[in-house]
Amino acid sequence: MVTMNWSDWVALIALIIACAAGIIVILERRDIVTMRHTIATLAASLNQSVTVAESRGDVVVVYNPSKQADFDELKQILKETAGDAGLPEPVWVETTPEDSGWGQTREALKRKPSVVIAAGGDGTVRMVAGALAGSGVPMGLIPVGTGNLLARNVGLPLDSPRNMASIALTGRTRRVDIGWIEAPEETPELRAAVNVIAPDAEIYSGSQPFIVIAGMGFDAQVMDDTDPTLKRVMGWPAYVVSGMKHLDSQRVNAHLVTGEGDHRNEKDIEARSIMFANCGTLTGGLVLAPDARIDDGWLDIAVLDTKAGIFGWTDLARRIGLRQFGMRDRVLPETGSIEFRRTKNAVITAAEPELIQADGDALGWAAEVTARIEMGGVLLRVG
Repeated sequence: MVTMNWSDWVALIALIIACAAGIIVILERRDIVTMRHTIATLAASLNQSVTVAESRGDVVVVYNPSKQADFDELKQILKETAGDAGLPEPVWVETTPEDSGWGQTREALKRKPSVVIAAGGDGTVRMVAGALAGSGVPMGLIPVGTGNLLARNVGLPLDSPRNMASIALTGRTRRVDIGWIEAPEETPELRAAVNVIAPDAEIYSGSQPFIVIAGMGFDAQVMDDTDPTLKRVMGWPAYVVSGMKHLDSQRVNAHLVTGEGDHRNEKDIEARSIMFANCGTLTGGLVLAPDARIDDGWLDIAVLDTKAGIFGWTDLARRIGLRQFGMRDRVLPETGSIEFRRTKNAVITAAEPELIQADGDALGWAAEVTARIEMGGVLLRVG
């Protein structure tokens, strides 16, 4: 049996008080940071609200029938909500494996609709948003996917389909940014380089929209390797399962160019992931970029790196968590790091072809990509 003298008890009590004080400080800082972000988001939302001429045109819903959702119930809810608002019964259009929303939305625009609603996962949302960009037609959201990242970033009520329907049809219209990630056409040299890494893999070229985040490296590998069945059963933890298999993946060695003309900057980068954020909240509520705003006209580049195996990934997760509370660790050795740059556009040239992703969709392999932001390109219905 261990006997404690008065000095031991004093030390123990002091330790308990110190821990309690630390917890209180963290909780208070979290509340302050959460309040600050809520106020900033609300203020930005009010400032970016736009008046759209009232239209009684068609309500078109572009939906992904492969999602596990009660679409019969959703159709009834939207029909009733549209009737309450004096709008026609919504027209429902299915996506296909070959076209996840772009073509359907472009066809919907020919109807001169009052709103086009994306009912699906993040892939459907980004394609509908991309097709609507610059059209002046608002986009509504009925998120039924795994991540539902855009809805989370703008604070929509995911727990209430009826409230979501009401917002999609009659909510305020907010102007938000949309990102584009582009790659040049395939060359014989690129094909040969990709075949060495992943024989017969898809080459990414052209231009694709992203409304939340795009990237190359570890994040794209995780998205590409996530089991669809596991994702349906587990939800976002399926990405964690996939991520565990790629913790020791090779780093991205790349050259980053930001700015233009006299303001051009260049930098060589070695990282696990290079990500282009339009807004900051990711799967599972992880806040990658606390200062990223969906309506500020800026692209936030996040460069993530780790060393020392699992210790580096643990340290990276910890540092991302501290940043969420506006804190930084300058004491413990840094085995995981995250650096940010803010720009309008960026060009990344990798030493070897890398996988590219946009809002969770693996696009294919590329050695050079351009990421850019289109300020206020999408009119989004919000609460």
